[in-house]
Amino acid sequence: MPNDLRATGHGRAWSWSLSDWDRMWRPSCWLNKPPKPHKAHMFHLVAILVLVGYANVISNEVLDEVWHIPFNLGILGVALLIARRAGTTWTTMGLRSDRAGRGVTVGGVVIAMIVAGVAVAIAIPATRELFRDDRIIEHSVGWGLFQAFIRIPLATALYEEVLFRGVVFGMLIRRRSPLVAGIVTSILFGLWHILPTLDTLQTNPAGDLFSGITGLVVAILGAIAGTFVAGLGFLWIRLYANSTYASVLAHIGTNSVAMLGSLIVVHLL
Repeated sequence: MPNDLRATGHGRAWSWSLSDWDRMWRPSCWLNKPPKPHKAHMFHLVAILVLVGYANVISNEVLDEVWHIPFNLGILGVALLIARRAGTTWTTMGLRSDRAGRGVTVGGVVIAMIVAGVAVAIAIPATRELFRDDRIIEHSVGWGLFQAFIRIPLATALYEEVLFRGVVFGMLIRRRSPLVAGIVTSILFGLWHILPTLDTLQTNPAGDLFSGITGLVVAILGAIAGTFVAGLGFLWIRLYANSTYASVLAHIGTNSVAMLGSLIVVHLL
């Protein structure tokens, strides 16, 4: 993997050096331009965005949850194949095996911080009520554990992080600065969460705060803004570790720990 695509005759796809990637988390590097800007086969990126946009609708509006894991991972596999066909390297997508260890370490630290934050939120009566999710109330403990330990890690965290912080960001940064590529990627990540937000409004107590058309618009805009900021946070974690595995674990911590918190509140407290 150190030679990436050079051994396959696609050396022209190389732009940022490994040392560039190792320090890209620093603000002083965010406005740097690619050493060798490349068109990065933008047609391939558009094809990926169309594919996953369609898949987002199917996954949220058509498929039963039991199919989310194979469907989402299948779509991710196709996106990776397209990205590789366009000359996008494993280094560019943050999937180098020699940076995986640091990614796991950084991601583990983030999970520990999230666990501490959720524990504090559960301990406070006012914020504890936000964990009373209708999905947890209506389903069994086994269902909740499956969501927290299997479906969310595979069909949500791995899928979205490799797709956005790996593939999309990795293709954009071949011709744009880290800051511009990060902002565009995070905007797309925010738009990606419109449909899940509509579902959440129906199952979470917080949804009662947003009634009528105005409330719905405010909720959607708030969700886009919130996930935009979250996307930037996940991207910084990915860059700090120079590994998308770090943001995958951070994403698992954000979603799965909240799910486990709901299980504790609903079934134990």
